[in-house]
Amino acid sequence: MGELKQTVHILHEELAKAQQLGPEDRALLEAAVTDIRRVLDSAPAGTSPEAGGDRLEGAAVRLEADYPGLAGAIRSVLDALAKAGI
Repeated sequence: MGELKQTVHILHEELAKAQQLGPEDRALLEAAVTDIRRVLDSAPAGTSPEAGGDRLEGAAVRLEADYPGLAGAIRSVLDALAKAGI
């Protein structure tokens, strides 16, 4: 899980760098990151941040052209979640 937490941290940093990101997309991504962090930090075993993952996937697709670094960070989080079985 340490790698996953690090990847979520990198996503959060990329989100902070995306100054031109619209407020709706920013709110969506921040909510997804918050949901995933909450599950990773305090949820009982077996709890899954699926809703956050679904939101992240949609955001990655929408942001790919304008924010490739942010989209890449999103995909890294999704890959790390899959590897962790979440």
